[in-house]
Amino acid sequence: MCRRNPTAFVFALLLAVSSATTFASSGDDTGALAQLAAKGEPVAIVRLLDLARGGDAEAQVQIGWLYYDGLVVQRNYALASEWFHRAAAKDHAEAMNLLGHICQEGLGVPQDYDQARSWYQQAADKGLPSAANNLGWLSLRGLGTQKNPALAREWFERAAGKDDPVALYNLGYLYATGLGAERDPTRALAWYRKSAALGYRPAMRAIGTHYQEGQGVPQNYAEAKNWYERAAGDLEAETMLGQLYQHGRGVRRDPDIARQHYEKAATGGDPLGELFLGWLYQQGLGVERNYMSALDWYRKSAEQGNATAQNNIGYLYEEGLGVARDYQEAFAWYRKAAEQNQPAALFNVGFMYEEGRGTTRNLDQAFRYYREAAERGHAEAKRIVGKSAP
Repeated sequence: MCRRNPTAFVFALLLAVSSATTFASSGDDTGALAQLAAKGEPVAIVRLLDLARGGDAEAQVQIGWLYYDGLVVQRNYALASEWFHRAAAKDHAEAMNLLGHICQEGLGVPQDYDQARSWYQQAADKGLPSAANNLGWLSLRGLGTQKNPALAREWFERAAGKDDPVALYNLGYLYATGLGAERDPTRALAWYRKSAALGYRPAMRAIGTHYQEGQGVPQNYAEAKNWYERAAGDLEAETMLGQLYQHGRGVRRDPDIARQHYEKAATGGDPLGELFLGWLYQQGLGVERNYMSALDWYRKSAEQGNATAQNNIGYLYEEGLGVARDYQEAFAWYRKAAEQNQPAALFNVGFMYEEGRGTTRNLDQAFRYYREAAERGHAEAKRIVGKSAP
């Protein structure tokens, strides 16, 4: 028997009731109603819906958000989009921005970066900083256009001028990576601090990483830990805390505490948390060694494109750990990771070619992959390439 979502069912009944009920509109605070509606308060939902049907653009956005978020009603991107369109027709900038996001991600509609850019542009022209930030993101990633980090920086600066925390963070990222600006860890850290001051957790985590790696500040594991803890709720921060405990950096080495942090991150879908949790199971650190559990977590990470996880899956198949030994499967996983230039995977593909494991023996291909691994710092590959040099 299929269970129905009780809240969604209640909401359906409320829609029917509200269609035949009229409320006075004076004195209503749409923002307050939206907060109550988001908690599933029936009266607030009815009142908000009545305002939306009466043409209140903010109420239309909030009803659309209920459908988009799917916490108190069944998620329905088509209905969300319908309500956002109604509000956008009344020049509501946030509705335009949300429609841009729906088009960008292809939520209930075909993915369309050009349409997303159009909606973001309209919202940005009305002064919405988050829309300007989104335009910057499209330019940075080359979504529907050529990658243009310099233009991305212009959009981020425009949004940051209005204290948009995500744009402030993104400017920090540009200076940290040298995209669209000269690499400058000190300036990156300054932008991250501005974003963190507005409560943006990823910026807090980024500050922690700067302290952990000594980028723009003296290396300080205790301060890194402090910032990671301040970023509570950020999945990557949980992963980084796990790293500190796993390796005993600024704290007593404790694989069990590391595991707890990795589990929080991994169960939330963080690919690095999944990778590191898999590694603990593979090595038996803080948990009983379990190759099948390691493989399960590596797969979750690999499905999100993590090359190290893909390489590790290849290793388990090559060695027959938790699975039947399968050189062809191992070779396929190594190749997948090597396509992302993961050094260990490049070396492993070279080894498989040299030994003829899972593929036809090919010494030319073996050396090519060894050379590529060596160029990316793989020590054993450097040794092999060095011995082969004339």
